[in-house]
Amino acid sequence: MLLVVEAVGVGAFALAILGELVLRGSEAPEVAVFLVLVLGGAAWALVAAGRALLRGSRVARGFAVTWQLFQILAGLAGALGGGPLWAAIGGWTVVLLAVAVVVLLMLPPVIEATTRTSVHDD
Repeated sequence: MLLVVEAVGVGAFALAILGELVLRGSEAPEVAVFLVLVLGGAAWALVAAGRALLRGSRVARGFAVTWQLFQILAGLAGALGGGPLWAAIGGWTVVLLAVAVVVLLMLPPVIEATTRTSVHDD
């Protein structure tokens, strides 16, 4: 599931920030700790959304699409920001992954599976 791939990427980014903080220190350690906590929470939310989607949750599909829209905006900022080549490649990778997830979430079988009325709807 692509949401898990995104969760791994977000988690890896959090670990990279944490490693940088521990190994090299930081001029603003509280900001680094905040980012690690926020990114860790985002990774957890993506995994939870993926699991909920597998159970047919309508709410999880909405969360996943919303996250993808933010990913597209962030990826475009990185891709078109005029930075180094690796930033542009990373930005376009994020955009392509997010677009793929949105397309998959809008396929008829996924919509059907996540719009069934259920007593256990999240």
